[in-house]
Amino acid sequence: MKTLRIVLFRRVYLVVFLLILVMGLLFTGITYLAITNFYEASTQLLNKDVAGHIAEFTSPYGREGFDRHKADSVFYDAMVISPSAEVYFLDTTGRVIYYHGQPEEIKEYQVSLGPIERYLASGGNMHVLGVDPRDRDRPKIFSVSEVAGATGRLGYIYVILGSQQYRSVTQMLFNSRIMPMVTGSVMLLLAVSLLITILYIQRLREQDNIRRVKASEKERRDFMVNISHDLRTPMAIALGYAETLALRKSELRVDEEQAYGDLVVAKLRQMDKMVNQLFELSKMESASFEAHREPFVFSEMMQEVLHALGTGGRVELLNGTDGSWIEADVSMMERVVQNLVVNALAYTPSGGRIEIVLERLGEVLVFRISNAGAPLPADLVKWINTTDAVRPGRSAIGLAIVRKILLLHGFAFHVEVKEGENVFVVRMPVFQTG
Repeated sequence: MKTLRIVLFRRVYLVVFLLILVMGLLFTGITYLAITNFYEASTQLLNKDVAGHIAEFTSPYGREGFDRHKADSVFYDAMVISPSAEVYFLDTTGRVIYYHGQPEEIKEYQVSLGPIERYLASGGNMHVLGVDPRDRDRPKIFSVSEVAGATGRLGYIYVILGSQQYRSVTQMLFNSRIMPMVTGSVMLLLAVSLLITILYIQRLREQDNIRRVKASEKERRDFMVNISHDLRTPMAIALGYAETLALRKSELRVDEEQAYGDLVVAKLRQMDKMVNQLFELSKMESASFEAHREPFVFSEMMQEVLHALGTGGRVELLNGTDGSWIEADVSMMERVVQNLVVNALAYTPSGGRIEIVLERLGEVLVFRISNAGAPLPADLVKWINTTDAVRPGRSAIGLAIVRKILLLHGFAFHVEVKEGENVFVVRMPVFQTG
């Protein structure tokens, strides 16, 4: 049970850590996109008139057509004024007709007019990305101006705001300055968030432990009250017969005296058995208790227990010679079989059926004992089938010992209540002898 809680809290820690990590990565991504978007939008807005100034004062488009010598001057002036700008001259279809650079540098000669028209329609106030002829896979911010002549539109002056060299420098600065700062901030945020979460979960865990201790203490008190009642009954009977023997000894016949004495002894033995069971259960519930595991054939041990109990033919055994081995504490598993059989014998009406079945299911050995009789109370069934359930009002020492032993071994244990029948089922991993 304690192991299950530890595993649960470890899983909570892992889930919280992964959640914080994902949120941190998401925050980093959103921050990067926001910074990039802000930079692009502000740069594009501040440089919206670059292409317009070129078109108005130094346009290479003239009456005699496109002037390449004048275009080279435009390239030079643009590089002096804004080294980050790349100037392209486009015809009316958006095709690059002149540029500054080597032919192999141009990857895309056709610039889509859609972004250009949207940009011009907004008056340069819209954040729009357009085709970069030198990097067609990564759209860039731009400034553009339409060039008109006497005969109509002559083409476009298209300026990419961020040359290849400029992008390399900004990327280097981002990687060396901005990224470490963002990463450090995110890591600090992750560390602080994780620390706060761990402290909070630890506090919840402590509160949960306190609650469980209180619940366990209440359960223990209720259990002791019920045990006291169970012990008081045989004690009162034994005391009553003992007083009768003492007061009426001279009046009783020999056979009556013998009967009274036998009843006193029987009740004292019953009390002794209950006290021994309490001691056994208390010992198993101590933190230092450990089961001494060893491999053995379960069916052989079971046969010995049934023979020692002398069930008088009331128990029907199926597949009782199964040769499967398990690894467990032999004496404790003997106690499990003994208590379950004694419980079945005690609560099965005369002539009622008791059946024990051993069944090998893959790598699991299933021990099943069923008996006819009244259905088990709902609180007792819930307590057996749920590891966190509160101990029922009745003492049920024998079943409490069975449940505790199987919990210590990690063996599955549950009860099924059917019409006119109660079925106790134990599942044990098969020990591999080879």
